[in-house]
Amino acid sequence: MASSLITALTVTTPHASSAPVAVTDGEHSGLLNALTKIPDPRDPRGIRYPLSAVLTVAVCAVMAGASSFAAITDWLHDLDEHARIRLGFGDGVPVGTTMWRLLIRLDPALLATVLAGWLHTRTQQPSLPLPRRYRRVIAIDGKTLRGARLPGGRQVHLLSVLDTTTGIVIA
Repeated sequence: MASSLITALTVTTPHASSAPVAVTDGEHSGLLNALTKIPDPRDPRGIRYPLSAVLTVAVCAVMAGASSFAAITDWLHDLDEHARIRLGFGDGVPVGTTMWRLLIRLDPALLATVLAGWLHTRTQQPSLPLPRRYRRVIAIDGKTLRGARLPGGRQVHLLSVLDTTTGIVIA
């Protein structure tokens, strides 16, 4: 039962009752393939680990609750040998400082765009026609970071745009 007393407002999503989509065998490498679109900022002479594998580990670790570079590295070291080989790690895995040096050099806007595109491929489109009163709702949230300044002295502003139908952050 909806918490809103106005019944007209209870229709929010066309497929709100559908269960989460399971990852199929054909999609196991979907994130890994999507992250190959990101250019590698490293010097080609010193590359030991594939960029897409390192990024896939970082994304999966963050989705699992990791909130620091050390936690991402711990998550990677906790993987079994089979998972490491599937990701493309051969003899070893990167240490925390390697993960940190690589992740801070990436273009965050490009990474967000690639990840949003990958998430859009994972969402199910409603098979039923949309209800007559259905509207696509986009939620926008913004914050000003205290104490953070840009080189010109301006404050840093964060803005996120969420598609409430799919639950995906668009930008």
